[in-house]
Amino acid sequence: MKVLASVYACSPYDGSERAVGWNWLKELNKYHEITALTCHVYKNDIEDYLAKNPGEMVHTQFVYIDVPHTSWHVGYRLERLYYMLWQKQAVKIAKELLKKDRYDLVHHITYVTCILPTEMYKLGIPFLYGPVSGGENIPSVIGYPMSVKSRITEFIRTGAQYFFRATPNFARTMQNATLILTTTEETKSIIPRKYHGKIEVFQSIGLSEEIFYPEPLPKPERTPSFLMAGRMLYWKGFEMGITAFVKALETGFKGELVVLGDTEDNPAYEAYKEYLKKLSGKYYDHEIKFVSKVEHSKMKNFYDEFDVLINCSLRDSGCFVVMEAMSRGLPVIVVNTGGPKVNTTSNSAVKVEPAPMQQMVNQISDAIIDLGVNKGKRERMGKAAREHAFGTFLLEKRTEKMCDYYKLVASLKGKSQ
Repeated sequence: MKVLASVYACSPYDGSERAVGWNWLKELNKYHEITALTCHVYKNDIEDYLAKNPGEMVHTQFVYIDVPHTSWHVGYRLERLYYMLWQKQAVKIAKELLKKDRYDLVHHITYVTCILPTEMYKLGIPFLYGPVSGGENIPSVIGYPMSVKSRITEFIRTGAQYFFRATPNFARTMQNATLILTTTEETKSIIPRKYHGKIEVFQSIGLSEEIFYPEPLPKPERTPSFLMAGRMLYWKGFEMGITAFVKALETGFKGELVVLGDTEDNPAYEAYKEYLKKLSGKYYDHEIKFVSKVEHSKMKNFYDEFDVLINCSLRDSGCFVVMEAMSRGLPVIVVNTGGPKVNTTSNSAVKVEPAPMQQMVNQISDAIIDLGVNKGKRERMGKAAREHAFGTFLLEKRTEKMCDYYKLVASLKGKSQ
């Protein structure tokens, strides 16, 4: 198929949104002829990669788009405003491309959010929208402790959700999309119910096969070792997980917890990490230890040092760390919301439902003790986690599913309503 792709963020040398855009193009390039509209700031990265890897991406043509009179856009300054202007410029260029060539569909890939506008619905060809996130929020029932600054952040974020959902662009995007892919049930829920018949829940991220091999070795007899990992952000739920682990230790439970927390040299994240160390009390630097950073190339072996992953993220749309840990055969303890809810099963994870925080702390603590003392259960759940990860998370399998969506969207020309 000939595909026109809107991939604002796209880099082979970066993570987050840029990696999502690049990884989808790299996989879809194997099956389709793609014209990728991307932001001009990624040109150097992309052209450097293509020069070093001339046999790759041979079916993808990149169109680098800048917005006139936007010299103020340096780094990520006023990024959302620039993105909205970029979309308007991109659709103009896309219309010119359509005058010269025929495309089977247009696919919006990045940004992976439905609370920033896309203009691709205006092209009059079958339109695949997503996967997109944007509906994930910290469940209010938890009453999660946050600083004033964090509460303001959440308030602004929720306000932005309501604002963009009320815009004509949001309504027209949903109306004109042939198929909508949302990363989570939470994002699906913020889209008007009349469009739910054309929504599929489908994650935007996947794993390469290399993380699965070599297979992890059997775990030795040892004190059970638990891992929490992620950026030092309040909504990642570190406070809940550490509080639960301390509670387990207070019962006499013998276990170890390593907290891998990247502060990204951000003073606010550094301060939060220091707070978590104090929260660990007398167990800090004994049963509970902190690690600042592990090179991504070494993460596979790092996961193998542990028996269980604890992930208390409260509004993650995907959560790579859960997927990667499962691929290495770790059972997981998760809050049953967002991406972890979609990506885990009841036989591979202890899924703690959102509830008042103390209730959740008690349940997580009980799960820590249960998995800590029951090696056989850990092994069964770990095996199920690895099998689920291999059958569900592989980029190759996700790409095959996306190709199926392409066929469906192309076959529904003129039936987006």
